[in-house]
Amino acid sequence: MAANSVQWLLADSRVVKFPLWSKTYGRGPHSDHARRLMLYRPTKKGAIVSRLGVRVVFPRAHRFLMTQYSQGIGAHGQTASPTSVRRWIDSVGLAIALGVAYFLAARLSLFLILPDGVAVFWPAAGVSAGVLIGLGPQTRLPVIAGTMVATVAANLLGDRNIWSAFVFALCNAAEPVLVAMLIERYFGPPFNLDRPRNVIALVAATIAGTAISGIGGALGFKLFYNSHASFLTIWHHWFASDALGIVTVAPLLIGLVAVIRDPPPLNEVIEGGVTVAILTVVSGLIVLLPRELWVAVVPPASIFPLLLWVTARCRPVFAAAAAFVIALAVVWTTTFGIGILGDPALLIEHRILSAQAGILTASLCALVLAALFAERRANEAHLSHSKMMLERERDNKFMNMQAVTASMAHELKQPLTAISANGEAAQLFLNQTQPNLEQAQSALESIIADSHRASHIINDIRALFTRADKRREPIDVNEIAYQALRILREQLNAHGVRTDLELANDLPPVMGHKGQLQEVMINLLQNAIEAMSDTKDGRRVLQLRTERQGDNAIVVGVKDSGPGINPARLNSVFEAFFTTKSHGTGLGLAICRMIIERHDGQLSASSDGRNGALFQFVLPARSATVGE
Repeated sequence: MAANSVQWLLADSRVVKFPLWSKTYGRGPHSDHARRLMLYRPTKKGAIVSRLGVRVVFPRAHRFLMTQYSQGIGAHGQTASPTSVRRWIDSVGLAIALGVAYFLAARLSLFLILPDGVAVFWPAAGVSAGVLIGLGPQTRLPVIAGTMVATVAANLLGDRNIWSAFVFALCNAAEPVLVAMLIERYFGPPFNLDRPRNVIALVAATIAGTAISGIGGALGFKLFYNSHASFLTIWHHWFASDALGIVTVAPLLIGLVAVIRDPPPLNEVIEGGVTVAILTVVSGLIVLLPRELWVAVVPPASIFPLLLWVTARCRPVFAAAAAFVIALAVVWTTTFGIGILGDPALLIEHRILSAQAGILTASLCALVLAALFAERRANEAHLSHSKMMLERERDNKFMNMQAVTASMAHELKQPLTAISANGEAAQLFLNQTQPNLEQAQSALESIIADSHRASHIINDIRALFTRADKRREPIDVNEIAYQALRILREQLNAHGVRTDLELANDLPPVMGHKGQLQEVMINLLQNAIEAMSDTKDGRRVLQLRTERQGDNAIVVGVKDSGPGINPARLNSVFEAFFTTKSHGTGLGLAICRMIIERHDGQLSASSDGRNGALFQFVLPARSATVGE
């Protein structure tokens, strides 16, 4: 593929080239789409292009391959999709909103300017950095545009000229981009301040970003203004004001975005909101206190308990809001000469230094404490979840042991009962005056057969509860139906049950475990016999039916003439340990469903609650190889 073009494959395997660079359009009109094509794969329906999980299929060759950024491209230009228009509107709205907020914050900062022309506080830097970090790199262009326009407007309303305003706008726009890029590089989106290392990362990225932007700002002041301050002094003031703005304001915006993604409980919102509101009132009262020395101990004594409360009880966003309120009060008193920080008896440099130290201390304390408590809550939640999972695993193991034990008791009950009955019968035949050796021999043969069957049941249960059962073979469903009836012959005769057989002759074999399917058949037949125990003699009819369902499935149905099952309880009969019998284990039907599902089939029950119940299972009929 040529370096100056991109080839697009159409559904009919034709190749179309689009220029990445042209004199007419500058950058080719289709280059954005071409650069995003990452993977091509032909299908029966056409062509598929995949990028980051996006799949687009086009069945006709005359339509171009498109990505998630466009819905179509005409022959002479681009057709904007509703999604693209919506994204463009959102970007413009974000740029306007950020520009307004940045402008207002910048105008507030320009009320207090040092002799070298640098603002003492620059919370506007936190606005742009917080929005970019919180919303992610896709908002980079709106943030840059809003920041630059707001910076130029705020500076032109002051005493700055257009060129200096433009230089400062470039520095202010580059600053949040640098900070956000560093955080994205090492932490990735989304970024939250719920761990101490994240707080440290934000501070470190802020130091790096403001230090670099401060160089450009200091050069702009030296170039456009006759400042008597040294380059290092101007850089220091720029760095300190912007860094404080980011550390103070950005965490609040990052936290608000995190709260929108994952809203906290209502009680936490109320508790955190009330605490921040009380802190706001307390901060306002502190501002109005007289300028006395004893007033210096009032702010920490009254604010710290509230700050500790909100950091320990709520998410970091509320601690960030509390730190922002404190910083706003400090900036307000210092800027407009209110309270102890506005005392004209103190040198302006001392007042500014005290204010900056207070803002930095309150902000870092709030953020670090909130991150520590949030990390502890997350660890507690993780430990609680792990404990719950361990308890569930333990309960599952106990339940599995109970299920294995109960299933063995359930399945072995019938052959053991038969062994006992045949043994007693053999004794009777042998204890007669003239021993009936023929009947005794038949009873002993039945005992041997039932013993072998009990051994097979144990092996089948063991195979059922193992993860892999590869001993599959072709099975004649009619044969296991005959065997099940033969095993239950005496039980059917003892209960006076008449059996109606409807076995199809053209059944294909199914692949599976013969012993397991036979136990399913026996279990369903036994349940049908027991369900008719209260039915009058002569009306006890058991229907066993097999038939084909299409070309690839076999249906086996067992229907009784008992009172039926309440339709409201049909969904519960297959649940483990659910039983309506006083002597039942509640595992028979659950195990039957497990066996049928292991054979890729489906077991269901139906009843109207009056005329018996029908249990039937469907098995796939396929000529598969032995194994899974």
